[in-house]
Amino acid sequence: MKKEMEIKGKTYSVTSIVLIIVLILALLGSGIGYAAIQNNPSKALVVQGSLKMKESTLNSKLAGNIEEILVEEGDWVQAGDPLVKLMCDTVEAKLQQAEGAQDAARAQAEKASEGARNQEVAQAEAAFEYAQKTYDRMKTLLEQEAISQAVFDQTEAQYKAAKEMYSMALEGARAEDKAAADALLKQAGGAVAEVNSYLEDSVIKAPIDGVVSVLNVDEGELISTGMPVATITSTKKPWVEVNVKETDLEKVHLGQEVSLSFPAFPDEKVKGKVISINTKPDFATKRATNENGDFDVLSYGVKIKIFPVEKDLYADMTVMVNFDESEGR
Repeated sequence: MKKEMEIKGKTYSVTSIVLIIVLILALLGSGIGYAAIQNNPSKALVVQGSLKMKESTLNSKLAGNIEEILVEEGDWVQAGDPLVKLMCDTVEAKLQQAEGAQDAARAQAEKASEGARNQEVAQAEAAFEYAQKTYDRMKTLLEQEAISQAVFDQTEAQYKAAKEMYSMALEGARAEDKAAADALLKQAGGAVAEVNSYLEDSVIKAPIDGVVSVLNVDEGELISTGMPVATITSTKKPWVEVNVKETDLEKVHLGQEVSLSFPAFPDEKVKGKVISINTKPDFATKRATNENGDFDVLSYGVKIKIFPVEKDLYADMTVMVNFDESEGR
């Protein structure tokens, strides 16, 4: 038998009345729950970020063909380890030329520094003594008017030249000659050092400890100056970068310890520490709407240091950062 009730002159079925009451109670319950959330917002702020690692891209300073690749992607290397070698036949030929020029300049500088040899000094001394005796005889003949002034002047000139040559042999090279020889030697040494630096650059070495994450070349390939050859990724000091909305910045502080979780390691909890908060916004997280008071909500970059963890971490891994104010500032 169908049951009915009369309310304010209208007849309703009992089932309809029960449904209306249930709906009203549900609406009231949701309102109370929303109010409770509004009055007691959660203190925890969880933001998704990514794991960052220091990367070093190696470029070639020289153009040439790849002679040998000494590593593979995924290899662990230490700073200074050779990674790639370029062919350097031309550079080695230039080195031989530069070293030859250096040897010649060194010999010239030594000669200028040591002065004339004993034989050269003796020869200059004999020439001077002969010229001096001739000069003395001619001077006597000039006084006796036995020779003309012109003949005496020629003899005197030869005497002075022989005297100067003997003096130079005794004293060695002049200071300016020695300086010039030393300058040539220095210049030749600089040329040798320059070519050696080219030889050094023909072997591309790891600048940091890390993993060879990228190799861009093959053996025999011709590369140009400045071409990226390889990338080394350091796993020693990874960090996390997140973007926090300006409306949540009050929950983020320098030196604050945070909790990190990796989807790759759901059971592993890692600690971190906020080490920097960018003073310039990165981008607008949310454009102006009625919901946020007609203003753009900007985000700010936050950098987080990771405390030591035994898990193998990889660049750009997803990280969930829990900014919990209960841990203090």
